[in-house]
Amino acid sequence: MSLDRYAAYFPPVLHFGAGCRDQTKALLQECCQQAQPRVFFVCSKRVRQLDITDAWLKDLDGLIAGEQIGIPHDPTLETVEELRAAARQCQANVFLALGGGSVIDASKTAAFLMPSQASVRQSFLEQAALPSRGMPLVALPTTAGTGAEITKNAVLTDVAGDFKGSIKSPGMVPAAALVDPDFTLSLPQSITADTGMDALTQAIESYVSSGANAMTQALAAEAVALLLHYLPQAWQHGEDVHARAKTAEGSMLSALAFSQSGLGAVHGLAHPIGHRFNIPHGSACAILLAPVMAWNLPVVEEDFNRLATAAGLVDAQELLKAVRTLCETMAIPTDFSTWGMTSADHDYIIKNCRSGSMKANPRPMSDKDVAEMLSALTGKAG
Repeated sequence: MSLDRYAAYFPPVLHFGAGCRDQTKALLQECCQQAQPRVFFVCSKRVRQLDITDAWLKDLDGLIAGEQIGIPHDPTLETVEELRAAARQCQANVFLALGGGSVIDASKTAAFLMPSQASVRQSFLEQAALPSRGMPLVALPTTAGTGAEITKNAVLTDVAGDFKGSIKSPGMVPAAALVDPDFTLSLPQSITADTGMDALTQAIESYVSSGANAMTQALAAEAVALLLHYLPQAWQHGEDVHARAKTAEGSMLSALAFSQSGLGAVHGLAHPIGHRFNIPHGSACAILLAPVMAWNLPVVEEDFNRLATAAGLVDAQELLKAVRTLCETMAIPTDFSTWGMTSADHDYIIKNCRSGSMKANPRPMSDKDVAEMLSALTGKAG
């Protein structure tokens, strides 16, 4: 399926390639126009300890007014509230985020809501009007997977409400994104696998989403081709600069695609499952991807055939086999029994899976369909 009328929201400035991080200072100054940048810097603890980060920060001496080092891997509404308060306290006029999806999602929500007097919770629950534009954010991803540096939404956890959801607005798109694959060279295998499978899932779901169009399908097809070929190399040989760069490029293209088209049932299910069992998002996506592809196959076989051809494969069945083989290569579990899922958890997942992603799935899934899929993925103990 491909829409013949669509709109697109991309970062106004997007740099890709090794060394593009050197553009950070100039972009911060551009974001602040005539004012001196007062940067609120948000970074993960792991990334802050890297030599590459130390060298990069030296160029920003005198610009950083405040910072937060360390963000929970599933940022909460309270996390964002704390970031916003700290940025206001130091009178920041621009945000700078260096990290994975959690760091960037929390940062761009805080930056977006800086002009708002409503609480983050009120904004998240749509109990208050969202601003049209927030404080500018320059985002640098350090994983190849989430695409948070591209998108107009952020995924947050509402602890009080016991669910994970999204806040979305075109005003949340970062002012600038710098995708420098050098930051991914130090990623451990587990994060390489998790984030890489998230990117692959996003590309495949984008291609067959009900919101797909010619532009997003072209981007998604190239992303799938790159990720199927280079992700296993980057996972096996983390120091392989070329494989890391191509995996990062595939992730970026995937984000450019799904940020416009929407996703599907994998993401619809992955969010409540991830929240319920504290499973890394990419792991949840990886376990769900092949079963959901098989479920969708009767209505998207021609699309999958074209996607397979773009990736150098024969047909839809070979594409499905390639996904399963990749998961096996990277030692990804085939079900959720490792995390203790039982049939008693199914009602919670069914209740909380009806997101925009689920609605964009090319083949509708009833509650009964979801329950049957979960039963197959619960494991023998369930």
